[in-house]
Amino acid sequence: MFIGPHLRDILSQILKATSFDSLCESLARGAKQMGFDHVALVQHGNLPRLAERALVVTNYPAEFINSYIENHHYVFDPVYEVSELLDRPFSWDEIPAIVSLREPQLALFGAARVHGLSHGVTVPLHVPGEPRASCTFAASRVVEATPDLLAALHVIASFGFNMALRLYQPARRNAGPKLTRREAECTTLVALGKTDWEIGKILGLGGATVKYFISVAMQRYGVYKRSALVARALMDGQILREVNDSE
Repeated sequence: MFIGPHLRDILSQILKATSFDSLCESLARGAKQMGFDHVALVQHGNLPRLAERALVVTNYPAEFINSYIENHHYVFDPVYEVSELLDRPFSWDEIPAIVSLREPQLALFGAARVHGLSHGVTVPLHVPGEPRASCTFAASRVVEATPDLLAALHVIASFGFNMALRLYQPARRNAGPKLTRREAECTTLVALGKTDWEIGKILGLGGATVKYFISVAMQRYGVYKRSALVARALMDGQILREVNDSE
Protein backbone atom coordinates (compact mmCIF):
# COMPACT_ATOMS: atom_id res chain seq x y z
CA MET A 1 0.00 0.00 0.00
CA PHE A 2 2.76 2.44 0.91
CA ILE A 3 5.62 1.21 -1.26
CA GLY A 4 5.56 2.16 -4.92
CA PRO A 5 4.31 5.19 -6.87
CA HIS A 6 2.53 6.58 -3.79
CA LEU A 7 5.74 6.75 -1.79
CA ARG A 8 7.83 7.87 -4.75
CA ASP A 9 5.55 10.89 -5.19
CA ILE A 10 6.12 11.90 -1.55
CA LEU A 11 9.89 11.52 -1.89
CA SER A 12 9.88 13.48 -5.13
CA GLN A 13 8.23 16.43 -3.37
CA ILE A 14 10.77 16.28 -0.55
CA LEU A 15 13.67 16.32 -3.00
CA LYS A 16 12.25 19.44 -4.68
CA ALA A 17 12.38 21.44 -1.43
CA THR A 18 14.41 24.64 -1.71
CA SER A 19 13.84 25.98 1.82
CA PHE A 20 12.89 24.79 5.27
CA ASP A 21 9.34 26.05 4.69
CA SER A 22 8.93 24.02 1.51
CA LEU A 23 10.57 21.01 3.16
CA CYS A 24 8.14 21.30 6.06
CA GLU A 25 5.22 21.47 3.64
CA SER A 26 6.46 18.38 1.78
CA LEU A 27 6.98 16.41 5.00
CA ALA A 28 3.59 17.50 6.34
CA ARG A 29 1.93 16.47 3.09
CA GLY A 30 3.64 13.09 3.22
CA ALA A 31 2.68 12.66 6.88
CA LYS A 32 -0.95 13.43 6.02
CA GLN A 33 -0.97 10.78 3.31
CA MET A 34 0.38 8.30 5.85
CA GLY A 35 -2.44 9.16 8.25
CA PHE A 36 -0.68 11.67 10.54
CA ASP A 37 -1.55 15.30 11.22
CA HIS A 38 1.85 16.57 12.33
CA VAL A 39 5.56 16.00 11.79
CA ALA A 40 8.66 17.12 13.68
CA LEU A 41 12.18 16.61 12.31
CA VAL A 42 14.75 17.53 14.97
CA GLN A 43 18.53 17.22 15.11
CA HIS A 44 19.39 16.67 18.75
CA GLY A 45 23.02 17.77 18.71
CA ASN A 46 25.37 15.29 20.39
CA LEU A 47 22.71 14.79 23.06
CA PRO A 48 19.08 13.65 23.05
CA ARG A 49 17.99 17.22 23.55
CA LEU A 50 17.42 20.36 21.52
CA ALA A 51 20.92 21.78 21.14
CA GLU A 52 21.52 25.45 20.45
CA ARG A 53 20.93 26.23 16.80
CA ALA A 54 19.46 22.77 16.29
CA LEU A 55 17.94 21.81 12.97
CA VAL A 56 14.17 21.80 13.52
CA VAL A 57 11.48 21.35 10.87
CA THR A 58 7.96 21.02 12.26
CA ASN A 59 4.29 21.88 11.85
CA TYR A 60 3.45 21.13 15.49
CA PRO A 61 0.91 23.59 16.99
CA ALA A 62 2.67 26.83 17.91
CA GLU A 63 1.05 26.91 21.35
CA PHE A 64 2.45 23.49 22.20
CA ILE A 65 5.92 24.43 20.93
CA ASN A 66 5.96 27.61 23.02
CA SER A 67 4.88 25.72 26.15
CA TYR A 68 7.43 22.99 25.41
CA ILE A 69 10.26 25.52 25.33
CA GLU A 70 9.06 27.74 28.18
CA ASN A 71 8.68 24.74 30.51
CA HIS A 72 12.02 23.20 29.50
CA HIS A 73 10.43 19.94 28.39
CA TYR A 74 13.37 19.31 26.06
CA VAL A 75 15.41 18.39 29.14
CA PHE A 76 13.48 15.17 29.80
CA ASP A 77 11.46 14.38 26.66
CA PRO A 78 11.31 10.55 26.57
CA VAL A 79 10.88 10.52 22.79
CA TYR A 80 14.42 11.85 22.39
CA GLU A 81 15.71 9.47 25.03
CA VAL A 82 14.30 6.38 23.32
CA SER A 83 15.47 7.54 19.91
CA GLU A 84 19.01 7.41 21.31
CA LEU A 85 18.51 3.79 22.35
CA LEU A 86 16.91 2.33 19.24
CA ASP A 87 17.91 2.12 15.59
CA ARG A 88 14.39 1.46 14.27
CA PRO A 89 11.08 3.31 14.14
CA PHE A 90 9.01 2.99 17.30
CA SER A 91 5.49 3.95 18.31
CA TRP A 92 4.89 6.05 21.39
CA ASP A 93 2.98 3.12 22.88
CA GLU A 94 6.31 1.28 23.18
CA ILE A 95 8.02 3.98 25.25
CA PRO A 96 6.84 2.91 28.75
CA ALA A 97 8.33 -0.55 28.17
CA ILE A 98 11.71 0.94 27.22
CA VAL A 99 12.22 3.76 29.73
CA SER A 100 10.55 4.53 33.05
CA LEU A 101 8.24 7.51 32.76
CA ARG A 102 8.27 9.99 35.63
CA GLU A 103 5.48 12.37 36.51
CA PRO A 104 6.84 15.30 34.41
CA GLN A 105 7.10 13.03 31.36
CA LEU A 106 3.57 11.73 31.82
CA ALA A 107 2.42 15.34 32.14
CA LEU A 108 4.21 16.15 28.88
CA PHE A 109 2.30 13.42 27.06
CA GLY A 110 -0.90 14.76 28.61
CA ALA A 111 -0.16 18.26 27.32
CA ALA A 112 0.61 16.85 23.88
CA ARG A 113 -2.78 15.11 23.76
CA VAL A 114 -4.52 18.42 24.41
CA HIS A 115 -2.95 19.72 21.20
CA GLY A 116 -3.85 16.73 19.06
CA LEU A 117 -0.56 14.90 19.54
CA SER A 118 -2.01 11.74 21.08
CA HIS A 119 -0.34 8.98 19.08
CA GLY A 120 2.93 8.97 17.22
CA VAL A 121 5.70 7.09 15.51
CA THR A 122 9.29 8.31 15.84
CA VAL A 123 12.11 7.40 13.46
CA PRO A 124 15.64 7.65 14.94
CA LEU A 125 18.08 9.09 12.39
CA HIS A 126 21.75 8.23 12.78
CA VAL A 127 23.82 9.60 9.91
CA PRO A 128 27.60 9.01 10.17
CA GLY A 129 29.44 12.23 10.94
CA GLU A 130 26.27 14.08 11.98
CA PRO A 131 24.63 14.60 15.39
CA ARG A 132 21.72 12.28 15.96
CA ALA A 133 18.22 13.28 14.95
CA SER A 134 14.67 11.97 14.90
CA CYS A 135 11.55 12.48 12.85
CA THR A 136 8.22 12.09 14.60
CA PHE A 137 4.84 11.64 12.93
CA ALA A 138 1.94 12.43 15.27
CA ALA A 139 -1.84 12.23 15.12
CA SER A 140 -4.88 12.79 17.32
CA ARG A 141 -6.09 9.24 16.61
CA VAL A 142 -4.54 5.80 16.62
CA VAL A 143 -2.67 4.91 13.43
CA GLU A 144 -1.82 1.22 13.22
CA ALA A 145 1.95 0.84 13.02
CA THR A 146 2.07 -1.89 10.38
CA PRO A 147 5.44 -3.03 8.96
CA ASP A 148 4.64 -1.34 5.64
CA LEU A 149 3.80 1.94 7.36
CA LEU A 150 6.94 1.88 9.52
CA ALA A 151 9.08 1.15 6.46
CA ALA A 152 7.49 4.03 4.55
CA LEU A 153 7.92 6.46 7.45
CA HIS A 154 11.56 5.39 7.80
CA VAL A 155 12.22 6.21 4.14
CA ILE A 156 10.36 9.53 4.31
CA ALA A 157 12.21 10.56 7.46
CA SER A 158 15.59 9.61 5.98
CA PHE A 159 14.99 11.57 2.79
CA GLY A 160 13.69 14.52 4.80
CA PHE A 161 16.71 14.57 7.07
CA ASN A 162 19.19 14.35 4.22
CA MET A 163 17.43 17.18 2.42
CA ALA A 164 17.41 19.23 5.62
CA LEU A 165 21.16 18.74 5.98
CA ARG A 166 21.65 20.11 2.48
CA LEU A 167 19.66 23.20 3.39
CA TYR A 168 21.21 23.63 6.80
CA GLN A 169 24.62 25.24 7.23
CA PRO A 170 25.43 25.17 10.95
CA ALA A 171 28.37 27.17 12.27
CA ARG A 172 31.31 24.84 12.73
CA ARG A 173 32.63 24.66 16.29
CA ASN A 174 36.04 23.65 17.49
CA ALA A 175 36.14 20.17 18.93
CA GLY A 176 35.94 20.20 22.71
CA PRO A 177 34.84 18.13 25.67
CA LYS A 178 31.58 16.24 25.19
CA LEU A 179 29.16 16.04 28.06
CA THR A 180 27.13 12.90 28.63
CA ARG A 181 23.34 13.11 28.54
CA ARG A 182 23.02 13.34 32.32
CA GLU A 183 25.84 15.88 32.61
CA ALA A 184 24.21 18.07 29.96
CA GLU A 185 20.78 17.75 31.59
CA CYS A 186 22.15 18.87 34.95
CA THR A 187 24.17 21.69 33.36
CA THR A 188 21.12 22.90 31.44
CA LEU A 189 19.11 23.10 34.64
CA VAL A 190 21.98 24.86 36.44
CA ALA A 191 21.85 27.44 33.66
CA LEU A 192 18.13 27.79 34.31
CA GLY A 193 18.86 28.68 37.93
CA LYS A 194 17.68 25.43 39.46
CA THR A 195 19.06 24.18 42.77
CA ASP A 196 20.50 20.70 43.17
CA TRP A 197 17.30 19.69 44.94
CA GLU A 198 15.15 21.02 42.10
CA ILE A 199 17.36 19.34 39.49
CA GLY A 200 17.09 16.06 41.34
CA LYS A 201 13.32 16.36 41.51
CA ILE A 202 13.04 17.11 37.78
CA LEU A 203 15.40 14.33 36.68
CA GLY A 204 14.53 11.79 39.35
CA LEU A 205 18.04 11.82 40.85
CA GLY A 206 19.42 12.14 44.36
CA GLY A 207 21.16 15.35 45.38
CA ALA A 208 24.55 13.62 45.67
CA THR A 209 24.15 12.22 42.16
CA VAL A 210 23.31 15.65 40.76
CA LYS A 211 26.45 17.11 42.40
CA TYR A 212 28.49 14.23 40.95
CA PHE A 213 27.34 14.85 37.38
CA ILE A 214 27.98 18.58 37.68
CA SER A 215 31.41 17.96 39.21
CA VAL A 216 32.41 15.60 36.40
CA ALA A 217 31.17 18.10 33.81
CA MET A 218 33.35 20.82 35.39
CA GLN A 219 36.33 18.44 35.36
CA ARG A 220 35.82 17.80 31.65
CA TYR A 221 36.15 21.54 31.00
CA GLY A 222 38.82 22.12 33.62
CA VAL A 223 36.75 24.76 35.42
CA TYR A 224 35.96 25.19 39.11
CA LYS A 225 32.78 27.25 39.07
CA ARG A 226 29.34 26.33 37.83
CA SER A 227 29.03 29.66 36.05
CA ALA A 228 32.16 28.83 34.05
CA LEU A 229 30.74 25.40 33.20
CA VAL A 230 27.52 26.96 31.93
CA ALA A 231 29.43 29.53 29.87
CA ARG A 232 31.60 26.89 28.22
CA ALA A 233 28.69 24.54 27.56
CA LEU A 234 26.73 27.40 26.00
CA MET A 235 29.66 28.33 23.76
CA ASP A 236 29.96 24.73 22.60
CA GLY A 237 26.25 24.44 21.91
CA GLN A 238 25.82 21.53 24.33
CA ILE A 239 22.92 23.32 26.04
CA LEU A 240 20.50 25.93 24.75
CA ARG A 241 21.94 29.42 24.31
CA GLU A 242 18.46 30.80 24.97
CA VAL A 243 18.23 29.40 28.51
CA ASN A 244 19.46 32.67 30.02
CA ASP A 245 16.48 34.45 28.49
CA SER A 246 13.84 31.83 29.20
CA GLU A 247 13.14 32.51 32.82
